[in-house]
Amino acid sequence: MIDINPAGKKLILSLDGGGVRGILTVAMLAELEKLTGKTCPQMFDMVAGTSTGAIIAAGIGLGLSAQELLDDVYRTRLPQAFQSQPQGIWLYLRYLLGGLRNLYDLEPFVESLAPFAAGKKVSDFSKPIVFLSTRDVRTANTYFIVSSGPGAARFRDWPVSGAVAASGAAPVYFAPVLGNLIDGGVGLNGNPCFAATVEALEYIGASEGFTANNVILFSLGTGYSPRTAGEGAAGGFWLYQWVRYIIAQTLEDAGLQAVFTSRAVYGNRVDVRRYNPYLDTASVRDILGISLTGKPDPARIGSGLEDFAASTINLLEEIGRAYAHKVSWTEIGYLPWLDSGPDKGEGRDGGHPLPDIKTVNWAGSLFH
Repeated sequence: MIDINPAGKKLILSLDGGGVRGILTVAMLAELEKLTGKTCPQMFDMVAGTSTGAIIAAGIGLGLSAQELLDDVYRTRLPQAFQSQPQGIWLYLRYLLGGLRNLYDLEPFVESLAPFAAGKKVSDFSKPIVFLSTRDVRTANTYFIVSSGPGAARFRDWPVSGAVAASGAAPVYFAPVLGNLIDGGVGLNGNPCFAATVEALEYIGASEGFTANNVILFSLGTGYSPRTAGEGAAGGFWLYQWVRYIIAQTLEDAGLQAVFTSRAVYGNRVDVRRYNPYLDTASVRDILGISLTGKPDPARIGSGLEDFAASTINLLEEIGRAYAHKVSWTEIGYLPWLDSGPDKGEGRDGGHPLPDIKTVNWAGSLFH
C-alpha cells in the first residue's frame, strides 16, 4: 500500500475532458484505489471535471468508487447509450438530413447517468466538493458549477444529470443543453486544474482548509496522442487536415498550459502533479509492456465519444492500469516527463515526453 498524502493535506483531483478516453482516466483511478486501499471519495477533498471528466467527478462526488464508475458507467451504460443510436453510414445520413446539427440524441446519454444521478441536485454533493464547467453560448462565458463556497448558491438547484450533460455537450456530437449550454472544454478549460485551484484557494479557502502549503493537486489527462507530420508534409495540408490539426492541437496545448499556469501561479503554495500517458505505439508497447497484437493502435484512438467498442475499452483500461503502476504518486511536483530513471525527461514512465525542439535547416530556402 502507498500513502499519497502522509501529511494530511487537502487533495484536489482534476480530470480532463477527452470522450471515450475517460476510460483511461477512470482505470488509472481504479488502480490508485487498489494501491492506496481507499476509494476516491475517501481520498479527495475536491474533484473537478470537464466533459467526460465531469461524469467521473460527479460520480465520485456522489460516493461511487472509480471501479464502480468503470464497471457500471463506462463499460456498460455509456456503450449502450451510443450503440442504441444509428451507426456507420446511417449515423452520417441522419446527420446530413438533420441539417448538420448534431450526431447523437442527448437523451440516451442522460439516461446512462440516471442510476447514480437521478433526482440528485448539485446541493446533494457533500464530500468531496464537486467542480464542473460548462459554456453558455448566449454570453460566451464559462460557468464553474461548484458545490461549496460563495459560488455554490447559484448552482445548488441544478440537477446533477443536467450539469454533467451540459459539461459534456460537445458541439457536433450533441445539441446544446436547454439550447444554450455546451461542453465546458470549449475554450481553455478542457483541463480544469487551474480554474479549480483558483476556486479552492481564492474563493473556498480556509473555510474548507484550502490554504497555502496545505494542498496537493492531482491533474489527470486522458492520454497524449502524438500529432506529428513528416518533413515538409504540412505544405500539402488541405482544409480538412488543417481543421483536424488545429482543433486537436489546441485542445492538447490548452490542457498542458493549464498545468504550467497552475505551477507558475501557485507553485509556491500548491504541490501540482500531472499524470498523462503517452499514447505512442512504441511507448505503450515497450514502456508500459502492453502487447498490441490484434488490438487497436493507441495513437489512433480519438477523443470522440462514439468508439465504445470492446477492444477500445479493454485497451484503454489496460493502459490506464499499467501507467498507474509506472508513475510516482508520491513525488512532489511530478510531471509526465519528470521520471526518476536514467533517461530523465524522456518519458520513461510512459508519460507524455518532454517537448522536443527540432533543428531547422534554412539552406536552400527563400530566407537563406
